[in-house]
Amino acid sequence: MASTANAIIARSLKLLGVVASGEAATAAEATDAFDTLNDLVNSWATELLTIYVTARTSYTLVASTATYTIGSAGTFNQARPVWIPYAGVIESGGTSEYPVEVLTLSQWAAIAIKTQTSTFPTKIYYDHAFASSLGTINVWPVPTTTPALILYTPTALVVFADRTTSYNFPPGYERALRYNLAIELAPEYGIQLDPTIAMIAAESKGNIKRANIEPYDARADAALLSGGGIFNFRTGDTRR
Repeated sequence: MASTANAIIARSLKLLGVVASGEAATAAEATDAFDTLNDLVNSWATELLTIYVTARTSYTLVASTATYTIGSAGTFNQARPVWIPYAGVIESGGTSEYPVEVLTLSQWAAIAIKTQTSTFPTKIYYDHAFASSLGTINVWPVPTTTPALILYTPTALVVFADRTTSYNFPPGYERALRYNLAIELAPEYGIQLDPTIAMIAAESKGNIKRANIEPYDARADAALLSGGGIFNFRTGDTRR
């Protein structure tokens, strides 16, 4: 559904009773609400389940290069991701994509020889450092060829560029933005929030989060299973 920041702001202010139906917000009210709306959108970028798009992007690695910046104008020029949940690699000249393990900080720290080389990397570590608004990706082993690194990155809503540009939102997002913006604005006007607004804000945000849930397979360490079989947690049976 398409909407503008002005439309969301106007309806949020009406929910609070700041403006009446048919009235327009003052320039100062609209400017302040616009800043608050963008603060809200920016905050949602830190919540995985408010993000509805996971982009798949391919980058050609450079032989003997271990680190790459990621973000706007970085080596990997895209929106700086808050998370990189999945990654893959395609060998130079190949077509098959193989999974790459995304390491935690402790796993990365445990690698003793970080300069070890191989044909292509099997692991990456994403350093979230915000240097010049860029993060850093470390690949391991350091490739001796030029494979393609495939990144799967959740892509959050971008902040509104202005109050009049029309944006398309997936189902449920405009309602969630409108009611949650009302909650953000209420203290600025000293308004005692109507419990119904708070209820709808929570419900609408919860709805979009449920729509973005990605199911995961429940797995058990093979070492815990006798003979490497598959344990059915529902029945207690082990299948070999």
